[in-house]
Amino acid sequence: MMTLGDHIYVERGLYTHHGIDMGDGWVIHFSSTDGSKSDASIRWARIEDFARDGTVQVRTYGTHFDAEQVAERARSMLDQSGYHLFSNNCEHFVTWCVTGEHSSAQVEAAASGASLVGVGAVVPSLGVGVVTTLGRAAIRSGPNLMSGLAAVGGTVIGGIVVLGGISGLMAGGTMCIALRDKETLSVEERQARRVGRYCAIGGATIGVGVAVHAVGAMGIAGYGAAGLTSGLAALGGIVGGGMAQGVLVTMLLPVLFAAGIGYLLYRAARWLSLRCPPGGLPPPPACM
Repeated sequence: MMTLGDHIYVERGLYTHHGIDMGDGWVIHFSSTDGSKSDASIRWARIEDFARDGTVQVRTYGTHFDAEQVAERARSMLDQSGYHLFSNNCEHFVTWCVTGEHSSAQVEAAASGASLVGVGAVVPSLGVGVVTTLGRAAIRSGPNLMSGLAAVGGTVIGGIVVLGGISGLMAGGTMCIALRDKETLSVEERQARRVGRYCAIGGATIGVGVAVHAVGAMGIAGYGAAGLTSGLAALGGIVGGGMAQGVLVTMLLPVLFAAGIGYLLYRAARWLSLRCPPGGLPPPPACM
């Protein structure tokens, strides 16, 4: 049920379009008449034109301005232009009207995804560079990589744990930033984000353990020099490389676990919080 001052939005394929419900079937939104961003401005629209046959949904908030203030803030921006996809889009405008915060969840999600890709692509490569630099013997040879890992962590296993821990910590930190708490968010969203943050850090820890286990399990039995050497080579073989790629994989696994577990359990907690009443376990059978 929509009311005056609600933040409303509609799914449009890969993105969502946002507006402020002004009552009586009217919306104020940041849009254009011809589809070009250069023509975009904050304007009135009928609800059916805003929806374009899509389902109009309402975003809920924690702290926010009252309905009349939201509506007045929207009206005060009429005819303003300066649209920018990443810094001043329709969601920025609507969020500002409701909370005073100029932000876009879509842009933040895209930036967080790019940051995770960066962590997954750059940090493991830097780790391999450190190992080969610190190692003795011919660059990227087995002795070079083994001695480099030992130099990083005191032992070869210690080096894997240290490097995996660094990449996992960076990925978990990126997820914590992406799922950071805000007072303006709804109770359900804040609870789900809290779960996601904890699980991202937990996922990074699990990823380090999986990496160590994989090295031992995929090589000659045990964690001796022969076992670790063959295990790293086997891991690297999965991506078409050798031991150096094996080191890279051991650093990539904590990133994947941090991002995957953190995000999936955030989504699961979000889904459960919407189905079940807040404040503890739901009474059966409402949420069964």
